[in-house]
Amino acid sequence: MIPLFNKDGLVVLESLSFTNTLYAFDFDGTLAKIVREPSSAKMSSETHSLMVQLSKLVPVAIISGRSVLDLKKRVAFKPKFLIGNHGLEIQGNENSHLVSASNMCAQWLNILRKTKFSYGIEIEDKKFSLSIHYIKSRKKANARMEIKKVLETLDPKPQILLGKCVFNIVPTGAPHKGTALLRLLKDANIKHAFYIGDDDTDEDIFSLPYQSGQIFTVRVGEKKKSHASYFIKNQREINKIIKLLIKYHQSNVGSKGMKGTK
Repeated sequence: MIPLFNKDGLVVLESLSFTNTLYAFDFDGTLAKIVREPSSAKMSSETHSLMVQLSKLVPVAIISGRSVLDLKKRVAFKPKFLIGNHGLEIQGNENSHLVSASNMCAQWLNILRKTKFSYGIEIEDKKFSLSIHYIKSRKKANARMEIKKVLETLDPKPQILLGKCVFNIVPTGAPHKGTALLRLLKDANIKHAFYIGDDDTDEDIFSLPYQSGQIFTVRVGEKKKSHASYFIKNQREINKIIKLLIKYHQSNVGSKGMKGTK
């Protein structure tokens, strides 16, 4: 992985302003800090203000493990695309995947709620997927083992997406963040994409077998085994990226305007 804020990274980042690019962001750990209580997560006022500016210049997408309904409560501006439940739920798009996923999650939820979890484990119902959090547990290793044992009993078997102190479960074969991003690019007729995320679930985008140079990927936090091309040190640097994107696109718009006056 290459540091984003070096010369080569910044050159590539700036080059995106000369193309039709979709700018996509994860929410938790990227636009918002990871917090002990997931329901209290929110963007800082500065990040929100910057995203409002950016969304007026370029097409913006938020691709999150949260439901679309949940995202709407936390995103006051209107990005072009809202993708929830790890890529399964696309705002305004009802499909057979959602009906099947909803029924399956209801079945799993019924079993999980009857389970007497310990160690501060909490279940989050997102209708089309479920998240089992253990961030509050004082014995996280024990909590992980307990959750794994319970998940092994579920029938049909779910697909498990590991996150930071959370097990996300979705129907096997369900669309993921990577397939969702590719669909957005196809539907919007956009060839290039920028994506930044911080978690293992974002590897579905980082590892896309896509034509070289068409998807610019950034990970929040360096990780040796990540497929992301670039990284930033931590979530506190997200505003720096957004400011640069705004700067590059405003400069590019200005230069086009000057050319048009000649």
